[in-house]
Amino acid sequence: MSEPAPSGQALFDDAEANYLRYRGFVNDLQSTLSTDGWTIGQIGVYGMQPVECDAHQYRFDLNRSIALDGTQREEYADTVESFFTDHDMSPRRSVLGGDDQEGQLIQVTVRDQGDFSLLLVEIRRDGQLRIAAETTCWPGDRDELSRLIFHGERLGEGYLPIDTESPTDPLFFGITPGDPQFVREPSPAPTP
Repeated sequence: MSEPAPSGQALFDDAEANYLRYRGFVNDLQSTLSTDGWTIGQIGVYGMQPVECDAHQYRFDLNRSIALDGTQREEYADTVESFFTDHDMSPRRSVLGGDDQEGQLIQVTVRDQGDFSLLLVEIRRDGQLRIAAETTCWPGDRDELSRLIFHGERLGEGYLPIDTESPTDPLFFGITPGDPQFVREPSPAPTP
């Protein structure tokens, strides 16, 4: 018989440890490519919102992008592959499109390894680079966890994260309503 999923403070503490571990890994990966500001994907892939897997399980999704030098896309792919293999992962590299096509895309993918069900790095010919990370599923109710992290704030209703972040920025988990770290500047912090 399996143990019941954590709830309350135990759920928050487990989720915080999971979040900081997976975000630290992704930030380290980003830092091998650029420590400049990366664009945050739409609100659903900010990285801290719990997503439901199955009943009583959650996961986190993240999406970041940056424009780099397109002439170095092979070197970026080599760097990503080395990072994954240095962390005992087995990356798969593929190229979509021919060299003469404007939309050529190099993909480096890791599936079902470590804390991740999917880690995808895409490097376009024009230098646009995107990282998508989807974690494995962890025990816990997504809705309860969301309430514990965001205290009822609705991120899609005016309480959005900043547009960019550097992988060297300090990590945090959860928000304090009105905390300016989590809102766009120069907008005033929302009132709880």
